[in-house]
Amino acid sequence: MIQKKQLRNTVSLSVIFMLIGLLIGTSCTVAYSPTNLEIMAVKGGFAKVSVTVKNIGNSTAENITMIISVQGGLLKRINVTKICSGCGNCSNSIDPNATKTESTSGAGNILGFGPIVIAASVEASNAEKVEKTFNGFVFGPFVLITS
Repeated sequence: MIQKKQLRNTVSLSVIFMLIGLLIGTSCTVAYSPTNLEIMAVKGGFAKVSVTVKNIGNSTAENITMIISVQGGLLKRINVTKICSGCGNCSNSIDPNATKTESTSGAGNILGFGPIVIAASVEASNAEKVEKTFNGFVFGPFVLITS
């Protein structure tokens, strides 16, 4: 008799705690509004590569990190990587339908001859990581994007 009463009390307490946990979990939800980023364009230039990213979502993309990597050339001597996660000169967020362009100019000049591979990625605290790869060609300081 005492064991049945203890079992009933334990089950009742378990149900109460589960209900309290469910109420707390649903009432403390944070308004998380994910957004989407898209790599729109990659352009060559004089000793640099530029990447343009657009926020195609409905909320502002926060805490953005862009990575541009250029590798290749004859004898694989071209190796430039730029990581941008916000600095004093640029914003670390992108509003809906707005774009942000970043280039490799701060990471070093691209100089050489031959085919290159450009890997671009962008992610935000409220957006999934997006990656694209492009091909190009370097002729001295001139960078041409071929695909």
